[in-house]
Amino acid sequence: MTTLPFQRIAVKTPREAEARLRELGILEANADGTPWWVTDAAYLIDAALVDRVFDAAKGIQARCYAAVEAIVASGDFSYFGIRNPAMQTAIRKSWAAKDSPLHGRMDFSFAPDGTPFLLDYEADSPFGLAEAGHVQWGWFEAWQAAEGKSSDSQENLIYETFIKHLPRTGLPTRFAIAAGGDTLPDGRPADTGERFDAQFIAEMATEAGLRPSICSIGQVGWDVDAKAFTDEADEPLQAMVKIYPWDWMEDEPNVDVLPDCRTRILPGAWTRLLSDKTMMALLWHQQPGAPNLLPTFLNRPEQGATVAKPRRGWDGEHVYLPGQTPGLVPEDEMGPLLFQAHCPLPVFRSNAGEVHANLSVWMVGGEPAGIAFRESRGPITGPAARFVPHILRG
Repeated sequence: MTTLPFQRIAVKTPREAEARLRELGILEANADGTPWWVTDAAYLIDAALVDRVFDAAKGIQARCYAAVEAIVASGDFSYFGIRNPAMQTAIRKSWAAKDSPLHGRMDFSFAPDGTPFLLDYEADSPFGLAEAGHVQWGWFEAWQAAEGKSSDSQENLIYETFIKHLPRTGLPTRFAIAAGGDTLPDGRPADTGERFDAQFIAEMATEAGLRPSICSIGQVGWDVDAKAFTDEADEPLQAMVKIYPWDWMEDEPNVDVLPDCRTRILPGAWTRLLSDKTMMALLWHQQPGAPNLLPTFLNRPEQGATVAKPRRGWDGEHVYLPGQTPGLVPEDEMGPLLFQAHCPLPVFRSNAGEVHANLSVWMVGGEPAGIAFRESRGPITGPAARFVPHILRG
């Protein structure tokens, strides 16, 4: 890159912060055999970068809203391959009810001049929310106290923004947070990333005066008479926050109950459109050259270096860079490939060699609320990507 929009600096994680990371299991080895959390470095950002990426996120979110409105108004979901009438109805009803998007993570790379460009929008999962909003802030407070850097800060209002937003969502006092992922023999959520994020959301909801419970998605049942989903105690639910993809739900037998369901589910069903990478192709089709968007197409263009990625792929799975031949993609699970102009991630030197940095803007209720970094050894941010804290200076 000609102009790196941020710096990677060496830091020392205070002993108490490292002990907390170890307690949370974040210093255990990932798929690459290295800890999930980088303790010897941080990314240094300034207010100008924050303004740039927040403005980009706001503009993209506004264009997403306009696109969802057009799709719902037309009733044509074929562009997204959503053929199930029950799922289509759920999307329409959720959009009409103005159900909150709740949380989302926009991942960015940067052009040589420092312009941010959207790589992906994970709008239907809180994956990494607890690390970004809770653990990262705890790390910063410990580091700031140890270093005496009273003038430094962190672009992280995820916790505060979430607490303010929750009362606006229409959630009742009592609701369930249903987590996907592995379960214990009794059906409760196991010690997974999904449960970690569920616990963080529950903490914020409690702070907002609500009384959430946590169960696994497998413990959620259906009450035929109440026309509502039920919690682990078989009690009908007025509302549920689910940590489980909408596109998985639409392929399951109980999808047919959604049109008559009296349980309010957040994030809203309309975020099924937002979280599908097809949305990036639609935005480009509607407004070629729109700010902060990369040229993205459902079919491979004849010219230009493109990255192939499945439309409903997860965190770097089956992503192919220019020059690579795509392998066999499980389309039934992830959808077909789409093609996005190549915008390489910023590259930095670390003690372990080259790393590729991914900057994310966390959205709460459709508004930017904080920044997070993950980095990987390779040019694709995959399942082994490591979290790196950041420091706001200037």
